[in-house]
Amino acid sequence: MKSENKYISLSSKTKGEILKFIEVNNLQADSMLPSENEFVEIFGVSRYTVREALALLEQDRVIYKIKGKGTFVNRRPIEIESGLEKLESITEIIQSFGYTPGTLWVGVEESNPTKDMIEKLGIKGTDKVITLKRVRTANGKAAAYLVDTIPKKMVNNESLDNIDTESVFAYIEKNFGIVIDYAIAEIIPTQPTKEMTEKLNVSMDKKFILLHQVHYDKERRPVLYSLDYFDRDVFKFKINRIR
Repeated sequence: MKSENKYISLSSKTKGEILKFIEVNNLQADSMLPSENEFVEIFGVSRYTVREALALLEQDRVIYKIKGKGTFVNRRPIEIESGLEKLESITEIIQSFGYTPGTLWVGVEESNPTKDMIEKLGIKGTDKVITLKRVRTANGKAAAYLVDTIPKKMVNNESLDNIDTESVFAYIEKNFGIVIDYAIAEIIPTQPTKEMTEKLNVSMDKKFILLHQVHYDKERRPVLYSLDYFDRDVFKFKINRIR
């Protein structure tokens, strides 16, 4: 079991090295990659490890293979590296890296709050909440799956089915005067939900970073309960720690 875990870890590391190779060499779509043997020489790993790393990249549709010809770049990988110290909307983060943000709406639902929502939003079980589900994209690539819930009474009991902006932060500030000031977040490595596998066309073993957040306004009122799932192949989060 230990050697299997070692191979998995090394394969993932090599996958990252190949992504860096594509970026450093500015390889565009349909550019040919070095052979497996050449990657073995470049990274100093076994052919098995290279093969596993390439399989992971092929699974993510970053590369494709043509039998008898070689391995090619399918698309330039998109990577976004962000610190968690500053609270920014997903739109702002994506734009700051020069990518074009997009939104694929999954749905808007009105429901009763969960027990955790009642506790963290300070609402009653009889209060209604509105949940917004979206896929956020960067240059057309799915980057995050966002599930944001807000108490219906905070938006004047409106249905929120007419959101006309990429950012929910901007929308609730413009229409309801709610300014998000800060958030408290839990960082959780996780797998996709069943709904995500269907909407994003990913397998259950794909890894995501979940930011389980509660957003507060300037009056320190909890206003937004968020489950933000970030694709680990796109988002890299950093935390600056100072002694």
